[in-house]
Amino acid sequence: MRTTVLAIAMALGCAAAANAAPKERLVLAPYPGPPAWKTITDKSAGGQFYREQIPGNQTVDNFTDILTWQNFPQERGADPSVYLRNVFQAAAGDCDGLRVNGPTAAMESGYRVAYGQVFCGQQKGKPYGVNIFFKAISGDEALYSAERDVHLPPGVRGVQSFANVQQAQAAMKDQAAANSYLAKSVYLCGARATDKRCR
Repeated sequence: MRTTVLAIAMALGCAAAANAAPKERLVLAPYPGPPAWKTITDKSAGGQFYREQIPGNQTVDNFTDILTWQNFPQERGADPSVYLRNVFQAAAGDCDGLRVNGPTAAMESGYRVAYGQVFCGQQKGKPYGVNIFFKAISGDEALYSAERDVHLPPGVRGVQSFANVQQAQAAMKDQAAANSYLAKSVYLCGARATDKRCR
């Protein structure tokens, strides 16, 4: 759905000169393939960044899978659950048939995090539905967000319909992979980090 693309693009366009080098970094392991994923967007300005990747066998014009991550320095220290609730509210205007799970709050490696899921029956103006899986992290320098979007056949009231069992099983596999990836492979390294991978 890329609900936040316009907002972040505008912020990047209006951002001030870059700040000092950041002391914390959002880490994303390569998304599991095959195929390997490729970067299609990499913008940064004034301490903000916005990045997107899609599978190597998809194109910008017809992708069905996308991984997005970004930061919001102006929201440093903000509650990640509040951020996700605001995202969910914004998504309601983009969807015909919306269900949400979460946000679910937790502490990871010394930082507050929140997880959530959006199930959009059909994105307005598009011939597909979309499932979006979120992880937000509250850092000392920014609020960080990662999301994994999966386009699906359109559904009703946030429930997708599938042509066959194989299609449904593939969707369930994608959902499990997205949840696992965000939980295990997206993390923040900074002064308070306790994750051994940050050393």
